Amino acid sequence: MFGLYRQFTIGRYTKAFLIKDKKSCTSRSNLKAILKEAFKKGLIDSAIGTTLEKNCENPSVKPVFIKSLKEIDSFEPFFFIHGGQNSILKEITQKYSFEKLGVIGHSCILDGINKMQYYGIGSNFAVLKFSLKIGIGCIGALSLEGMNCLLKEKKLPQCDFDETFFKKGRVFISKKEPFAFSIEEYYYYLNEGCKVCMNLSSRGSDLTFVPYMEDGYSLCFVRTKKGLKLFENPDFEVKEAQERNITEVEETVKQVLKKNIENVLERAELGVPSNKWDGNRFGKFSALWNNIYAENIEEEVF
Repeated sequence: MFGLYRQFTIGRYTKAFLIKDKKSCTSRSNLKAILKEAFKKGLIDSAIGTTLEKNCENPSVKPVFIKSLKEIDSFEPFFFIHGGQNSILKEITQKYSFEKLGVIGHSCILDGINKMQYYGIGSNFAVLKFSLKIGIGCIGALSLEGMNCLLKEKKLPQCDFDETFFKKGRVFISKKEPFAFSIEEYYYYLNEGCKVCMNLSSRGSDLTFVPYMEDGYSLCFVRTKKGLKLFENPDFEVKEAQERNITEVEETVKQVLKKNIENVLERAELGVPSNKWDGNRFGKFSALWNNIYAENIEEEVF
């Protein structure tokens, strides 16, 4: 049986950095600093992500297409919300002629984009010119209803939140003052699809940005040479991460993965599919999990 080794929980990486925006000290501003650096260094000329549409009775997530460096600050909050990026790829491909497209998203988004690069969009194969993939380290997403239920259970005020990050094995939902929750409390309200995810660290990206906070710094795992260019004399503060920073993130990811694996194995045994996995996929994972000879598990995508 393969174990929850670092190769599986975090994936292969060449460098790990702590980064901090010079003007603000939030995980959101730190991620934006990386994106701006990618524009300034010519690694990308456009980017896709998501934002939260609040100008309506029922707030909703929508995909956004950033066509220049100046547009980045037009969207608040930016890129920390799941879903929607893939839905605008066909329109972007047909309407625009950008050559260096960047994508910022969680593993569920990046996995879909990787498949589109191989299989095309719809019946017409379209060349997707992705130049940089920035993955978001993720421990699962809550719906707006789930978030409200969590706040209600803890007898906390209902409010719009700015961002979610984790630190020292706890999840923080931040507005003006961050609210802290245990992994167990947070996990109970996760979307069902997130409870079968095996790629919390966005393997397959050029770099993974982790919404982990320590004294205003966030953690980045650099996986490719292209990703490493972002950290050469950048406009944000950067220093090498210490082993304790990496271990702290790894242990948090392990907690969620253990729960996800239990959920997957139970579904495989009962033959109950989910909105992301069918019976064949459950069976394949169950067989691999129980195969004592399986070693190179990072190549398997779940």
